Amino acid sequence: MNPGTQPNPHRCPICGHHGLEQPPRSPAGGGSFEICVCCGFQFGVDDDDRGLDPATARERWIAGGARWFSRSTPPPPGWDARRQLEAAGLAPTPGAPATGPKRDRGATPS
Repeated sequence: MNPGTQPNPHRCPICGHHGLEQPPRSPAGGGSFEICVCCGFQFGVDDDDRGLDPATARERWIAGGARWFSRSTPPPPGWDARRQLEAAGLAPTPGAPATGPKRDRGATPS
């Protein structure tokens, strides 16, 4: 890797996280099968096999609280889903639910 380059330069079109190792889709159109550590979308599965388009997947992620997905990769310090979406030009629609902190996967739902 060259000095000063980002290790994961590709942005997720669902959540705007700038951390994908590969482009979500190849030049030939196939999905990368990479899973975004932020929103959990798997390219080539959630879109091709499950029929989710980016806008619908984004709406579902936001409606679910826009929580950080990965258990093994923590969010960046000060991570905020709404700011991430805005910075990527994917700002949620007015009235969208507030975004929350990293999901506590050990907690039992109320």
